[in-house]
Amino acid sequence: MLEMWFKESLIFRFVSAFLETIKHSFTGRLVERAGIIIVNSKVASCLRFIANRPFKPETSLFYRLAENANRRSAGFREKMAAFMKESKFYNLLSGSKFFSLIEMSLIPLVAFYPFIDEIGRDLLGGFSLFGLWDEVFLLVCSFYVFAVWFFRKRKEPLVLTPAGPPMLLLISVSIYLYLMNSTYPQLGFEGMRVVVQYLLWFFVLNSYLTDDKKAYLITRLLVYAGGIMGIHGLIQYIMKVPTPVHWTDYAEGSTGTRVFSIVGSPNILGSVFILMIPLCLALVLQKGRGFADRLVFFMLLGAMGLSLVLTLSRGAWFGAAIALLVFCLAINPRWLFILGAGGGIMLFIPSVMRRITYMLSPQYKINSLTDGRLLRYQTGWDMFMQNKTKGVGLGHFGGAVAMNNNHLVPDTFYMDNYWLKTAVEMGVIGIAVFAVLIFVLLLWSIRAVKQSENYDIRLVTAGGFAGLSGVIVHNLMENVFEVQYMVTYFWVIAALVFYFGLRRKRLCQTETKC
Repeated sequence: MLEMWFKESLIFRFVSAFLETIKHSFTGRLVERAGIIIVNSKVASCLRFIANRPFKPETSLFYRLAENANRRSAGFREKMAAFMKESKFYNLLSGSKFFSLIEMSLIPLVAFYPFIDEIGRDLLGGFSLFGLWDEVFLLVCSFYVFAVWFFRKRKEPLVLTPAGPPMLLLISVSIYLYLMNSTYPQLGFEGMRVVVQYLLWFFVLNSYLTDDKKAYLITRLLVYAGGIMGIHGLIQYIMKVPTPVHWTDYAEGSTGTRVFSIVGSPNILGSVFILMIPLCLALVLQKGRGFADRLVFFMLLGAMGLSLVLTLSRGAWFGAAIALLVFCLAINPRWLFILGAGGGIMLFIPSVMRRITYMLSPQYKINSLTDGRLLRYQTGWDMFMQNKTKGVGLGHFGGAVAMNNNHLVPDTFYMDNYWLKTAVEMGVIGIAVFAVLIFVLLLWSIRAVKQSENYDIRLVTAGGFAGLSGVIVHNLMENVFEVQYMVTYFWVIAALVFYFGLRRKRLCQTETKC
């Protein structure tokens, strides 16, 4: 009944008529013809060949060595499992409903990372040990997936994805640079920890995701978390919550409330939406989803979309545009017309138009070169050129670690460009390894989208990939990866993309969980 009402609604009929008009217009026919020519070209054929290459972990030397160790240790693990099952402690835990609940919800709680961190700091900020909660949480989750492998998966092959080797390489290089190039060891350790610690979430999720139930649970919770922040942002705007004056340039004038929800920064809130909006859109569009479920996701999508506009974050807008562009190209390029129309409508919002026109004005360039992003970029580039090979040291410049220790590095400032900040701190060695990791991630994400088994799976894979692409671009304008829950979200979604697009088919061939 609700579905029939929706299809008879003015909005649905208007969008359908708009798409039909575009399809039969001269522009639509021209784009269609150009698309046919491109699809049938030799370049497209070469790209399809690259995109269709399957992932074969068996060909990896690293995988063969690890799998050999896995098989050799299976006997010992089987004996240990039998010994453990005889203990009273195991019998007590295995029969406990509370333990079963903890086991089921432990790792999925990562979706609410910002809520735990931000609200916890407000309520328990005076408790000195609270700052270690995320390390403890990661250790407990890591121990859980290790215990599952040790005791339960004695005869199953190891889990490996294409991003694993370059991640381990980045971890190794980070440790090397910490040991060899740290003027202040405490800063070097903190800087190294920020790079290494949150990468480990990828390995945790990669081991945890073994069936669709787990994968969709985490996807749903991520979208719920983003939707709650979107609704909270709208409430902030309605209540006209005051925002600091320094969030906008003095020459730009007043732009009104910039929503920031619980994260305390409109730019980072916008980055959360870059990740979550394509995922939520994918869930809305899935054919196998019920109408009530679809309606809930549609409302969350609307809340996040409106709040993204109200962050007034130009970098987040650009990142979201890239994310939606990637999503449309991956699923249906015709949707680019809707994306273009939506972007055009945004320009009619006065606060949005002011933000964009000011960015294009000579005054913005002057202010930015005097005491803004362009000056910071120039300073960072000069420092990189002076310390090309190893950089100035992890944690020594441009990020939260350096800013929290500015008594040691008094000339530091936020770089507002994670790529350049990484280059300054880690030199050519570090930025090259980081770039290789991102390249491998993007390449195999494209293959994951291309090799998805059906339309619904392709939607959620493309949604995850689109969000990753948008955040990678947003990192050119912000230190997005300096925020612990943003980099955690990023690698959690990367693990989801690889599960849906690459690992799911292999699991479904051997198990009945799909």
